[in-house]
Amino acid sequence: MSNKLSKTSSNGAINLATDLERLRSLSGIKWQRYDDDVLPCWVADMDLAPPEVALDAIRAVVDRGDFGYNFAAAWKLGEAFSDWQDRAHGWKPNPDRVVVFSTVLHAIEVILWETTTKGDGVLVMTPIYPPFLDGIAGAGCVAVHCPLEGPDRHLTNEGMDRAITGAKAAGTPVTTILMCNPHNPTGRVFSREELGAVANIAEAHDLLVISDEVWSDLVHPSADAAVDSADVDVDQAEGRAHIPFATVSDQAAARTVTVFGPSKSFNLAGMRVAVAHMGSEMAAKALENMPPHSRGGVNVLGAEATLACWQSGHDWLAETKVHLTSQRDHLSERLASELPTIGYRVPEATYLAWLDFGPLELGADPMKFFIENGKVALSQGTPFGPLGEGFARLNFATTRTVLDEILDRMVTAVSNR
Repeated sequence: MSNKLSKTSSNGAINLATDLERLRSLSGIKWQRYDDDVLPCWVADMDLAPPEVALDAIRAVVDRGDFGYNFAAAWKLGEAFSDWQDRAHGWKPNPDRVVVFSTVLHAIEVILWETTTKGDGVLVMTPIYPPFLDGIAGAGCVAVHCPLEGPDRHLTNEGMDRAITGAKAAGTPVTTILMCNPHNPTGRVFSREELGAVANIAEAHDLLVISDEVWSDLVHPSADAAVDSADVDVDQAEGRAHIPFATVSDQAAARTVTVFGPSKSFNLAGMRVAVAHMGSEMAAKALENMPPHSRGGVNVLGAEATLACWQSGHDWLAETKVHLTSQRDHLSERLASELPTIGYRVPEATYLAWLDFGPLELGADPMKFFIENGKVALSQGTPFGPLGEGFARLNFATTRTVLDEILDRMVTAVSNR
């Protein structure tokens, strides 16, 4: 394949990263971890340049040489976050209850550290983003796994209650629910009924809820009905709107910390900015008792870029979502026609595909197979918990040409076994 990739895209108005030469020149881990003959589709970065409004905001700071004790943008993030949530999701959180952190994981780990006791159980919906499990262990807590149920991977009162009561019987009292809404890696957008079940369980067991909603801006419309395969579950991939967990009920809001950031929506992970809305008074007081600088802070460039995106990045995001949905549907069509035995549920959100390679009998770690035989780097499934064995995660937030090359290599690797 040529180093120069086609610049034709459904996202043509955006400055897409459309050639391998540019992608290989990036110093981030996605394109630097593996040799140049490997195509990476693992870590959750997009192969797009960030919005021009973010770049303009950064350039303005640089041009001014404004690198002193500059907190002007950081102090505006609470209000900007509240306005963004109101516009995007119909939720108007109190800006005065917003705490700024450097990353979503930073916020989660600090909150876990300050609100739990060693040996506490933390309920997670598995398979789950591996750093959740690392953060729970780092806080001295125990991950209590609640598997998502059925082919549509849904949540139920019964499943959560069973996990909590089972953990308690084993000597691990559950004090916290750590949820990813929308869900990584499955791409589920939980329904109001499912979120209501979480709220009921939290109320019944008096649990703090930490809701990571960093993927909430990347929800897709319904899947293309033309995709049809017994293993590509299209009917279940109906369009849904993201529901902030804190809006389920007043009781839910009062026991919830909502964590959010610009990293996924605007491809700004390296800017190191996140916020946490402290609906829980208990969690808010716990953070107030921390030493003043132990929460860290954001730098002026990250704050300015984030502020610019939340204030003026709507059009860029809308166009980007069109591209990502097109990529999702193209991936679905090719899997259905060329790799139909792979278990795959079309994601309702994110730019991640959670692929079940069990029917192909590639072993517990199919990522290794595709690195060795296809020069494609997927995310390894086993770190996502016990339900990750035989799975791998594919990031389709790239150009159509790169995605097709990834899929061509995977198809060839499977065919040549």
